[in-house]
Amino acid sequence: MLSFDNIGFFVIMWVVINFIMAKVIFLENIRNVAQVGDVKDVTDGYARNFLMPRKLAVLATETTMKQVDTLKQKRISATQKDKEVMMQMAEKLKSFVLEIERTANEKEGTLYDGLDAAEISSYLKKQGVNLDPEAILLEEPIKKIGAYAIELDLGYDTKATLNIVIKKQAE
Repeated sequence: MLSFDNIGFFVIMWVVINFIMAKVIFLENIRNVAQVGDVKDVTDGYARNFLMPRKLAVLATETTMKQVDTLKQKRISATQKDKEVMMQMAEKLKSFVLEIERTANEKEGTLYDGLDAAEISSYLKKQGVNLDPEAILLEEPIKKIGAYAIELDLGYDTKATLNIVIKKQAE
């Protein structure tokens, strides 16, 4: 049975669905949200307060919808280029050994400070390998001297192994 309360609810829901959502075209990749050229409905506040001021998206109008194909082609070419770069990096890392010297305990070889993904990334940058810490799949910081094989997720289903040798720092 429909009553005034139920009709009011449906009117409010219709207003929420039709007026509080904004259709936007994404100009940049946003992790777990959208890729360049995607057309999506997002909340009005997210579009007005976050996406548009940062030039991450524009409102989807007739004129901007014509640019969607161009943006998608741009995304495809950028993706292909990124895949090639990641494949080259994986090949380079096969023969690459990262040697790190750290202060450690005399008897057991325990490091005074564990080595985490962010530190490994900074050591790699010093060697000319630009890799985000998120790509280094390290369950817990390394705390002992020795040789390690660490898995890397370079994206685009590209995996690699990084060989690290941690030595005791000469005093």
